[in-house]
Amino acid sequence: MYYPFLRARQFELIALRELAAEEAIQGVIIPIIEPVKETHNNLTLAHKVFQDKSQTAYLIVNPTIGELAGDSNFYLEYLTELENAKFFPAFHYKNNSDFINQSIESFGLNKCMIICQNDVNPDDLEFRQLVARNEVSYINVSYPNRNRTLHRFIKGLYKNYIRLDDLFEKQARNSDYLEIQEHRFSEEHIYYAEDGFDGFSDYTVMPSEYIDGGSTPRAVVIHLTYLNGEDQIWIRHFTSETNDSISNVQGKFAEAAEKAVAYCRQKGLNNSAILELISYYDNEHYPGLGTVKKLSIKNHLLVVSQFLKNR
Repeated sequence: MYYPFLRARQFELIALRELAAEEAIQGVIIPIIEPVKETHNNLTLAHKVFQDKSQTAYLIVNPTIGELAGDSNFYLEYLTELENAKFFPAFHYKNNSDFINQSIESFGLNKCMIICQNDVNPDDLEFRQLVARNEVSYINVSYPNRNRTLHRFIKGLYKNYIRLDDLFEKQARNSDYLEIQEHRFSEEHIYYAEDGFDGFSDYTVMPSEYIDGGSTPRAVVIHLTYLNGEDQIWIRHFTSETNDSISNVQGKFAEAAEKAVAYCRQKGLNNSAILELISYYDNEHYPGLGTVKKLSIKNHLLVVSQFLKNR
């Protein structure tokens, strides 16, 4: 099972809504969503589609970023207000066992996910007691092989154990992607079960670093992943050429899309995200940078879903 880690921003949620509506990820992908805004209208829209299409997700109730970073009851109360909830609670763990235990008991939670770094001491009694609770079903650890003692302890719990990796190699400037050749992105989808994990997690084709807002870029990049002949996931960055100023973003998109569309047609790459990109290019329509990001995320989830369904 794949657990992509996404922020609850507009176009990330649109990507998830469209995938759920297409019934493209059910049964193989369960998103982990970290809210970054106090308003949750877009979350609620996504949840409605998830209800209609029987898609589940994990919602982080104590985000480490955004407008409501920290331990609070805000998103716990939001979860309790959802009827026929398809969002389940996930907690960032960082020496906050008291908050998590109290939340589980006060809100009657179950199927909880604990997300932690690999610097957790597995001999810490509070941590051991927390993850041993029946209400905790999933444990998600960042780069778990860097702490073999923790890794062995969690494996011994016989719960759903997920590894979290930060795979996207972010560049300082978008124009820097011009110099990067296509390269291997991930093999976790092939080996996670063999390595003793019940699922794998990453930040898709997005950097793990959270940046609120953004400026107009000098270059437009379309990041597309695909399966190579050995079932590895590779990534290619299609980058605009006229990157000396922030003007004419529409033209920069056309340059990047021309490269991407030619490559997809040459390689026979085809899914709903790629077809949408081709449509924009063929009709000379610039959809906006948010949609460009949505297409990259959506394509990646479709690539992983296709592999897992056909495995």
